[in-house]
Amino acid sequence: METIIKVSPSELNIKLLNKIKDFIGNKQNVDVTISLKEMDTAYLESLDHSIQQANDERNLISFTMEEFLAYTPKKDE
Repeated sequence: METIIKVSPSELNIKLLNKIKDFIGNKQNVDVTISLKEMDTAYLESLDHSIQQANDERNLISFTMEEFLAYTPKKDE
């Protein structure tokens, strides 16, 4: 079964969340997804620029999530 509930941001409140929670009940195999349909052009352009910089950069450093969380930058002295 799949149910799609469409609401505006102004309708998001604790009462609605409680209704959704009551609808789900004690089921453990439930996914709740929030989908944003609006695109921010400036953000997308910035993201594309960052991707291009990463592709062009020869000294790019990549991390796994665990490595990133454990990383402590060195202070320039």
